[in-house]
Amino acid sequence: MASRLLIVVLGIPLVWLALTAGEVSRFILFGLVSVLGQAELFRLLSPDQELPRLEAAGGLAILFATSLAGERGLLLGFALALVGLGCLIVLRGLDGRGYQRFALGTVSLAYLPFCLGFFLLLARSHGPTTLFALLVTVWALDIGAYAVGMSLRGPALAPRISPKKTVSGAVGGLAATAATVWGLGAAGVFVLPPWRLAALAAGIGVIGQVADLFESVLKREARQKDSGSLLGAHGGILDRVDSLLLVGPVAFLLLTL
Repeated sequence: MASRLLIVVLGIPLVWLALTAGEVSRFILFGLVSVLGQAELFRLLSPDQELPRLEAAGGLAILFATSLAGERGLLLGFALALVGLGCLIVLRGLDGRGYQRFALGTVSLAYLPFCLGFFLLLARSHGPTTLFALLVTVWALDIGAYAVGMSLRGPALAPRISPKKTVSGAVGGLAATAATVWGLGAAGVFVLPPWRLAALAAGIGVIGQVADLFESVLKREARQKDSGSLLGAHGGILDRVDSLLLVGPVAFLLLTL
């Protein structure tokens, strides 16, 4: 618990600086997360295959287009990345891996750069402070779930997927999310009526934990404890941003309704 808090304390100022320094720094931050996360995803799902350059470049192109043109850029960038992927597979011909390559490439583009693109959209539409508040809320979810789950333990939430995650931890995560959202609403960061604050808290609290379990499914299927070793004992990039990835589209929807 102490080491997790230490990472948060050290990382918060750096993330804040990257988010508030401008569009370029935000692109660099999320672009770095995208490429490193895609590389880990490829190693999980296809251990004999490194991240192809096209998928890495396609991910960066999606985020760059989003930075330039907002929602249209996100959709167009994703579509063109898929077009490029399809063209590459045709050029390589029948090598017995075309289906696997297209499926894995599509998943890597959708799961990382496309989902991360919604955070860039939030920065454009609501400002970097709101985006940072959203990240803080997801961090509160993770910390609350971990702290309560380790303290109270109890029945496993999804024993076949992640035996260490408990029902008490899930409830603790939801409570921490609700408290953070209401606190940020009271502080004027989330300027929303009460029912939308409740919807935002529920959306982040539920989808954030689903996203965490989704990554656990990938690791369980790959028979890996962590997505990578970049962060030492704390695993890889995906292990640290898994809760964020699926929250991005949901939070964008709830904040822009």
